[in-house]
Amino acid sequence: MGTIIFWIIVVIAGYAVLRKFKLIPKLIGIRYGIGTGSSVINENNIVEQWSQLLVGMSGKGEELLKVIARKLQELNMPSVTFLRKEATFGGSNNKYEFIWMRHEKYPAYEFWVGAIDRAGQLKASWYLTVAQPNKVMGKMIAINKASREMGPIRMPRVKGMLGKLIAQKINEKLQGKPVPIRVRPDEMTMDDREELGTYITLAHQAVLGGLEEVMNNLNLDFSKVSKETEGFLNLS
Repeated sequence: MGTIIFWIIVVIAGYAVLRKFKLIPKLIGIRYGIGTGSSVINENNIVEQWSQLLVGMSGKGEELLKVIARKLQELNMPSVTFLRKEATFGGSNNKYEFIWMRHEKYPAYEFWVGAIDRAGQLKASWYLTVAQPNKVMGKMIAINKASREMGPIRMPRVKGMLGKLIAQKINEKLQGKPVPIRVRPDEMTMDDREELGTYITLAHQAVLGGLEEVMNNLNLDFSKVSKETEGFLNLS
């Protein structure tokens, strides 16, 4: 009995340490639910964005967010969590409702979808934010340059990767299912960028699909909506 208690304490302590340094995700994830507290969307942390002013759709923001949330869930993307969260822009005190999305493998990236009344109209938008924008952009430029020149890409340090492998195995045992190794923004390879880009592309298509559905119901012309994004992905 004493041995069992000892190992339970060891596992709990180990998990607490790994969670402290964010090497593994929380044991319990929510596919789609309500977040607690509020966050800040900082302009300096935005690496990709899209927006559209929708004339004649004032007051339709909540309806639009619900349709977009359904579209996102229908994609059934693995290792992705959705929440409804409150957030502010920069130093503003105004709080707004967003759909928030994050991939388990790339926790530093957060995807925010909003639909906010502005000047008597509706402004639909989404933002992809990252915790380390300067390092991320520098890494992406280096990766693209290395790819063009067919040169070697710097690999993550062996010590850091070993720690992540150990954390992954422990978390797989605790959760009883495969868990991806978390990748920091400054460790992203070209393959990671392609994978993250695919998820963001699908999310962008879900946003546009939801917007098209609501606009069709209101007999509004969706063909005039801009589909191009701004950032390192440049989706369209």
